[in-house]
Amino acid sequence: MNVENLQALLQEMTLKEKIGQLTQITGEHYVGKVEGEMVETGPGYSDQLLEEDTLYTIGSVIGVSSAKATNMIQSAYLEKSRLKIPLLFMHDAIHGYRTIFPIPLALSCTWDEGILEKVAAHTASELRAAGITVNFSPMVDLVRDARWGRVMESFGEDHLLSGNLGGAMIKGYQKDRAGKVSGDGVAACLKHFAAYGAAVAGKDYNTVDMSMREFFEYYCKPYEIALRDKPKFVMSSFNTFNGIPVTASEEMMKEILRDRYQFEDIVISDWGAVAELQNHRVAANGKEAAELALNAGIDIEMVSTLYLENYQEILSRNPNLLEDIDAAVLKILQLKNELGLFENPYVDEKKEKQVILNEESLQFSKEAAKKSCVLLKNEELLPIPKTVKNVLIVGPFAKTKELLGNWPCKGSFEDVISLTEGLQPLDGALNVKAYETLEECPENELVQSDYIIAAVGERWDLSGEGHSSVHIELEDKQQELIREIKRLNKPYVCVCFSGRPLALQNIIDDIPALLWCWYPGTQAGRAIAELLTGKDTPSGKLTMSFPRYSSQVPIHYNEYSSGRPANDSSYSSRYQDCEVGPLFSFGEGLTYTNTKYSDIKISNSVLKDGEEITISFSVENPSSYAYSEIVILYLEDLVSKVVRPTREMKKYKVVHIPAHETVNVELSLTVEDLTYLNNHLQPSIEPGAFNLYINDLKQPVGRLNYEVETIGVRNN
Repeated sequence: MNVENLQALLQEMTLKEKIGQLTQITGEHYVGKVEGEMVETGPGYSDQLLEEDTLYTIGSVIGVSSAKATNMIQSAYLEKSRLKIPLLFMHDAIHGYRTIFPIPLALSCTWDEGILEKVAAHTASELRAAGITVNFSPMVDLVRDARWGRVMESFGEDHLLSGNLGGAMIKGYQKDRAGKVSGDGVAACLKHFAAYGAAVAGKDYNTVDMSMREFFEYYCKPYEIALRDKPKFVMSSFNTFNGIPVTASEEMMKEILRDRYQFEDIVISDWGAVAELQNHRVAANGKEAAELALNAGIDIEMVSTLYLENYQEILSRNPNLLEDIDAAVLKILQLKNELGLFENPYVDEKKEKQVILNEESLQFSKEAAKKSCVLLKNEELLPIPKTVKNVLIVGPFAKTKELLGNWPCKGSFEDVISLTEGLQPLDGALNVKAYETLEECPENELVQSDYIIAAVGERWDLSGEGHSSVHIELEDKQQELIREIKRLNKPYVCVCFSGRPLALQNIIDDIPALLWCWYPGTQAGRAIAELLTGKDTPSGKLTMSFPRYSSQVPIHYNEYSSGRPANDSSYSSRYQDCEVGPLFSFGEGLTYTNTKYSDIKISNSVLKDGEEITISFSVENPSSYAYSEIVILYLEDLVSKVVRPTREMKKYKVVHIPAHETVNVELSLTVEDLTYLNNHLQPSIEPGAFNLYINDLKQPVGRLNYEVETIGVRNN
C-alpha cells in the first residue's frame, strides 16, 4: 500500500476507529481463552466497553502465541472489521520465544554485541513464524540494586554497555540496519523509558527521584545510545520521575524522548499504566488519566481502555489533540504496511513447526549459555580433573529443568537439559549420580564419589517483574548443604543459578570454586557440562556487582569520589560491620587460560581536541583453549570541578585468542570519552590528568593529560 492509500485510509476512518488503533487488548475477546496460547503479564481491567462495534476497531493484541491462535484471532477480527485493518500481535519474548536463551543479565556477561544481536535474530524468526510482529524488548534500564526483581531483564550497572547491548538486540529483532523491519524480523520495543531501574529501595513500580545530571549522565544514557538503532517502539515506564508519573509526563515523553533524542515512531504505555495514573493520584478519574496520557504523547494504551471510554469528552474540551491522534494512527498504519500485513495478515502454520526449536537456534542457545557463565572463584578445582570417575551432584538444582528464568515466554521446562542430563552423557567417562539432599544419597555412593558438585541458587520464580526481595542471601538450608559437603573432605565445587546477584559473604569462604550460571535457558545442562569438564573455558565477566550482604545494596563500581574514601578508619565512608566494596565487582570473571597482559603502550601522553590516542598491549593465551577475552578500559579523572566516579569504564572489546597464541589489542580514546555533564547539564572537561586502568588491575597502566590551546575553551 503506498503513502497516498494510507492517507486515504486514515481519512476514511471514524474517530472511534482511530482511537481503536490506539488501544491494545488481550486476545480472548475475539475467540475465547485458548489454553496455553494466551499469556497475561499484569492485572485485569474492565472489558464492559468492548461491545462488538468497539471490539472490531482495536489496533493490536498482546500476549497471544502460536500461528494457530494469531490466525484465528486475525480471521475473527477481519471478518467483522469495517475497514479490514489487520491487527498487530505483540509479546514479551525477553530472551527467546520457544528456544530460550540465557536471561539478559547473563547475556550481558558475554559483553558481545554480536551474540546479543544473534539471540535477537533467532527470537525474531520464531516470533514472526508464530504471527507475532512486535516484541517488548530490549530493556536497557540501568540497575544498581539487586533487590529489584527485574535486574534479570537488564544489562547491568554500566550505562555504555547497557546502551550498546540494547542497540545490538534492536538490530537483531528488526534485521534491518536502516531502522526498518525485514520480512522475518519483528518491531523492537525499547523499554522502559525512563529510569525504571532506579526505583527507591529496589521495589518494583516504586518512585524514582534523582538529579537531572544523574539522569542524563547515567540512567538515561542507555536509551540515548540504543535509540540510535531506531527501534519502532518505545515503552513508557510505570514509575514516577521527580514527582510526575512518566506515562503523564510531557517533559519526559515530548521534550526528552521526542525533541532531545529525536524519536519519531510509536510510544506505548506499559500494562495498565494509563489507568494507574489514578492510583498515583494525579488523575481523579479515567477521563483525566486518559487526557494526561494523550497530552504526554502516549500513542497506544496497553490493556486498559480509557482512551475509548473518554475520547469524545476529551476532544470536545481539547480539539487540538486530534492532530496528535491522527499522527499516531498514521504511524501505526505505516508499520502495519511495512510489515506486509495489509497484503498478507496470516502466517503459515506449517512453517512455524520448521522454525520453532530448530537445530541452529538450539546450538546457538548452548554457545550463548557457555559464554554467559562467570567463573567467580577457583582454587584449582575446575575443570573437573581427568582422574575423576564418580561425580555426585547435590542440591535443589541438581536435576531440575526449571532453568529458564522468570520470562520464559513459550519456553517449556520439558525442552530443558538439566545439569545432570548435560553431564551424564558428555563423554561416558563420568559416572554421575544426582540428589536434592545429601540425606537422599545412599551411603555407598557417597563413599565412592570422588568429586561433588553443589547445585544451588535462587528459584526462578523469586526474580523477575513483581519479585523484589529484602533478602538476597543464599537460603540457609543451601548454605548448610555446602558446609555439610565441605565436612566430607572430598573435592567439591559450587554451581549457582539465579536471576540476580546474590549476597554470599556468609558462605563464600566455604566455597572453593564457584561457577555462576544465572538462568542459562533451554540448553543449560549441555553448556555447563562443557565448562565443568574443560571442553571449553568460562569467559564471562560480571556486569553487575555482587554485594556482601543484602543491606549493602545499591552498590556499583563507578561510585562517586568521597571526601572520606572508604578505608579501615571509622571516619571514612564505609559500614562498620562489613568489608569495603562488593564481594565480586563489575568486570570480574576468571578463565582456565592464565592469560597474560604485557607490552602496554600509550601512543601519546597528551590528548587535544580533534585528536585520538591509542592504548595498545599484547594478550597472551598460553592455554589449549581458543576463547574470547573481554578487555575493559577504565578511566579515572584525577581533578574536576564536579565530583566524578572513582573509576569509569570507557571502552571494551571482545577479543578472540586462539590457543597458545598472542593477540595485539588496540583501544582508542578521544576528548568525547573524557567529557562529562557539569551541574548545568552542559558537556564539560578541564585540562588535567587521567589515570588509565585495564580490567581489574589495581595500579594504573598509564596516565593521560588533556590539554587545550586556550585554557577554558571547553570549561563550561
